[in-house]
Amino acid sequence: MKENERMVAAGRTAELYALESGRVLKLFRKGLPRTMAEEEFRIAQNVFRSGLHVPEPFEYVESEGRVGVVYEKAEGHTMLAMIFQNPGIVETEARRMARIHAEIHERKAEGLPRLKAALERRISDAPLLSAEEKAEIVLKLEDLEDDGSLCHGDFHPDNIILGQKEWVIDWMTATAGNPAADVARTLLMLEHGALPDELPLSAVEFFTGIRQALAAAYMNEYTRLTRIPREEIVKWLVPVASARLTEWIPDSEKEKLLELIRKQ
Repeated sequence: MKENERMVAAGRTAELYALESGRVLKLFRKGLPRTMAEEEFRIAQNVFRSGLHVPEPFEYVESEGRVGVVYEKAEGHTMLAMIFQNPGIVETEARRMARIHAEIHERKAEGLPRLKAALERRISDAPLLSAEEKAEIVLKLEDLEDDGSLCHGDFHPDNIILGQKEWVIDWMTATAGNPAADVARTLLMLEHGALPDELPLSAVEFFTGIRQALAAAYMNEYTRLTRIPREEIVKWLVPVASARLTEWIPDSEKEKLLELIRKQ
């Protein structure tokens, strides 16, 4: 990295560096496949062209054996950070989160992977599940209604930037599919998801305490805005949870997901 490029954030799969001229570089960690960054750049271009307020993707780059994408900088603070600073806004921000998610689902996705097909592939590869369990889950997945709506695939308060504008970031898992599946994934992350590694212990304890209130307010507002029945969203929980077992998430989260799957 150049001396004038400083790291401003880090996650499990990538680091974010500030560049000049209001741009940032999302640089994937060593060992991750080149195709991951290439696919993210292509998807980000498609999402940007949809007209949603997302950071513009400028270019795909390689640096010191690593790959990444240069984006427009999203000015502001994450919704998660703002809730931590002011716990009294939990329900207000949960409703805002639902409204943003519903607006995303109003768009149709062009040139994106199909959600149901992606879920089926990942369920077939899921560790911790038996062959019989996988077959049963895939069979139930096939009965669920497909759609062509834009689905984020990783929608949670740490991927929403609030400033003079509302930004939604990290579109690498975007697909075309049924909004109910996208909401099911968000619910799983709100209720069971592991928090970012860089959060201090106090933040982790705080978010653990407000998880249920945040998830309930988000779900109530989303179903009110969209008229999608809660029961329709619940049908997607097991397939989405099963596919999530293939991801880079802590074993503790996988154990919670496995418990949920087997209860269903």
